[in-house]
Amino acid sequence: MFDYSYTVAYISAKETSIFSKEALSRMSAEKGDAIRLLSQSGYGGGEAESVGALVDRELSSLRSFIMGCMPEALYSLLILPYDAHNLKVLLKCAVNGADASPYLYDNTMYDTEIAAACCRGGEFSLLSDNIAKILNPAYDEGILQLPLGISASCDRAFYTEIASRAKSAPKAIADYVRAETDGKNFISYFRSKRIGLDPKTFGDLLLPGGVTPCNVFTAAYASGAEDLKQYTFGLDVHDAFTAAAEAAKRSLSDANDVLDGYASSKLEPYKYEPQSVVPIFLYYKKKIAEARNIREAFSEGGAL
Repeated sequence: MFDYSYTVAYISAKETSIFSKEALSRMSAEKGDAIRLLSQSGYGGGEAESVGALVDRELSSLRSFIMGCMPEALYSLLILPYDAHNLKVLLKCAVNGADASPYLYDNTMYDTEIAAACCRGGEFSLLSDNIAKILNPAYDEGILQLPLGISASCDRAFYTEIASRAKSAPKAIADYVRAETDGKNFISYFRSKRIGLDPKTFGDLLLPGGVTPCNVFTAAYASGAEDLKQYTFGLDVHDAFTAAAEAAKRSLSDANDVLDGYASSKLEPYKYEPQSVVPIFLYYKKKIAEARNIREAFSEGGAL
């Protein structure tokens, strides 16, 4: 039995140091000082050669913290997307002969040597049955030799595993996971429209486990709808998707903010419960948003 009271008190104190979008916008005006400003704040554990390295170190520490303060059944819901990334890297590097090690995340669910062995042999049951049911046939059919096929198959496999694990999580956590998945599918919708993906390819990118059925997204996409509001009446996501579509006219970063708020709304009613795991999930969500905002603020493309 995990006692969350100390952890909740700890993260309550740490939350005050999370960078807001506004603070990052001010900092990004001095991009040459970005590393110094972030390092001096303690972000990423101190000096590094790039903002990206600081973000990677901060998220590595976050994953280690998350994996130490709750049971695997819960932390896996947050960590498995990093395992999906590692598997995509391993498969893509196997195709082009590159060294995968510089691009792999640490503090993940599955040992990278085991994941690499699965990639070499095309047998993924060492990871999970849910993952193997999707990736084994994809490997046999040559789909895992194609970059987009690798990404779509791995994401679908790992989110199938996440959806399965979420069924036994507390309701607030399960609702959060489903809302997160809806948000990711929403962003895929708008990104796919902007780069002109065909409907079938777009459909392959959709993740399982959200509240919004995948056929809602594919029907809207096939019709060429600019947004989803005509397709989501009666669904819990309708208001969030409508607001996110308006925000997406400015940027996908703004749309992500709206979707973050929607996912967090599933947790907010329980955020002051000291013996609950919910505040830890909320903290994680805020730190992930902070990392995304830092990357965007100090990217070559410009400030937030």
